[in-house]
Amino acid sequence: MTFPRLIVVAWTLAVLGGCASIPPPGASVTPTSTTTSVLPRHVLLPQVKRTYPTFQPKMPPPARHLYVANISALPPDQKRLLVTLQGIVNRTRPRIYLIWRPDDRFWLRQMRKQGQTGTPIRVKHPLSLVRIFRGDIRGAVIPDPKVYISPDIAVDIAAVDDLVVATPALARQLNVPVKVDLRGRFQNDVEALRYLRTRLAPRMNPFLFLCLDPALLADGAEDQIIAARGMTFWVTGPKEQRKPGADMAGEKQQIEKLFAATPLNGVVRGFWWNGDGVGLGEGEGVKLASEFGKVTVVSNHMHNLSVFSGVRLAALRQKFAPPPKLDRSKVYLSLTVSDGDNLNTWQNFFWRWFKSPYHGKFAVGWAMGPTLLDVAPTLAEWYYQHAGPKDEFIGGVSGIGYIYPSVWADRLDHPHAALRRFYRWTGDYLRRMDMHTFRTHQAFTPDNQDAMRDIAQAAAALPQVRFFMPDYGYADERGYHRITYSLPSGQAVFRAATSWTLDKPEEIPYLVQQIRAHVGATRPAFLNVFILNWVMGMHRLYLLLKALGPDYVDVTPSQLNALYRSSVDTVGGRSDTR
Repeated sequence: MTFPRLIVVAWTLAVLGGCASIPPPGASVTPTSTTTSVLPRHVLLPQVKRTYPTFQPKMPPPARHLYVANISALPPDQKRLLVTLQGIVNRTRPRIYLIWRPDDRFWLRQMRKQGQTGTPIRVKHPLSLVRIFRGDIRGAVIPDPKVYISPDIAVDIAAVDDLVVATPALARQLNVPVKVDLRGRFQNDVEALRYLRTRLAPRMNPFLFLCLDPALLADGAEDQIIAARGMTFWVTGPKEQRKPGADMAGEKQQIEKLFAATPLNGVVRGFWWNGDGVGLGEGEGVKLASEFGKVTVVSNHMHNLSVFSGVRLAALRQKFAPPPKLDRSKVYLSLTVSDGDNLNTWQNFFWRWFKSPYHGKFAVGWAMGPTLLDVAPTLAEWYYQHAGPKDEFIGGVSGIGYIYPSVWADRLDHPHAALRRFYRWTGDYLRRMDMHTFRTHQAFTPDNQDAMRDIAQAAAALPQVRFFMPDYGYADERGYHRITYSLPSGQAVFRAATSWTLDKPEEIPYLVQQIRAHVGATRPAFLNVFILNWVMGMHRLYLLLKALGPDYVDVTPSQLNALYRSSVDTVGGRSDTR
């Protein structure tokens, strides 16, 4: 898919933000203060129509014979160059597939098995790809090692001007002319981000961003961002303030201005965090994006999305099984596994769970980011094919992407209308993914009443969704009936009944204690058991169920809802088991 280089005039003016003097490309920028003007409390975003029908951009269908190169042993500067080359080449037709890890080979095999590509062309010397595809690039852009986020800006320039990001030595070695040299161009990160916002952004896709630590630019997450002309940036964290040019507060202000000048429901890929004190942080980053109506889709450490996103897949169907007969002496549990909104978990993490000998022996609810259907249909199709009747996929955290509903569009005019538009996208992708529910996220809600209000607001926006599974872990609601309850609309709510500990030996006893405490003597009972994926696995889930004993029955999320409704309707004199 291609994107227009000139976006509508209204958006261009908004991005420029009234800047009086814009340096021409190649000119040195005069040092200025890092202080930026304060935005008004409520911002009216520009009205810009997506140039593609999907939530995330897609590439053209992959070539029948992909050029495949193993770059796992290459130094970071060579990897970074080849990823930028991959993004530019794959824009017109995906032709380059790069290998970092064994799972990259695994997914290439699945593409072939699913008929999405054919026999690959093996490339013995990865840098020879520059010679093979020399006609696709105009030259090189050189980052400045004295400005920390300069490599991110180099990626932006590469995206708009068809350049590869290279060191001077690498450009000479490959005989690629240097078209843009960023050394000495900016004095600090704020100037670099201002250049992105004012000079580059009007030529880029206003619905797509990549928040990525420059240290990760050799890891592969940017190839499709380049192909789709998305905007790459980074906001440094407290521990990065000694990096050359770092200014966390000034950087954040520039991103606020960028978000205020770009349309609703833009997607921020990558992630806001890269370790303790590195980056703005998950909470603050997702909150910042949410306030300006932008959706975070965690996708750092992803590979080859410029290839996978070219695959066409309209919808997927699950293998739902009817619930067991209701036994009023039992406690029914849905083990719902976290962090599938993080798209790279499906590329390099959960496939091992699906290959476990314990997979299929008990019911599991898997929270999956619905836009995996856009960016990597190969992965989504494989999991749906290998799922059985004891597996159910639900929408990953928040819906179409990761937001905090309590602060969504808080900096915008008409935040309620903006939230309805977010949920319209969510409803469409739940339908296409055959998902019956999703996990809403209740972070930044001042108290439980506000959390319940936000859940009810999601339910009102999505009347077709018959039940909801909120929370990233137990949110301290007191009493079973504040965890599992029905809304006046009849829609059921199963809030997370468990939290987690990072102490693996203590995790199973901790979960058992919470489950038993929250149901007490209530029978039948119906619980959403939140499972933190990073400390569990299929064998540990098996041990958890074994520790609970036969009075606790594992069911899928939809079975949990059906059993709960059967219980409630029977008590009320009805037998409706929708």
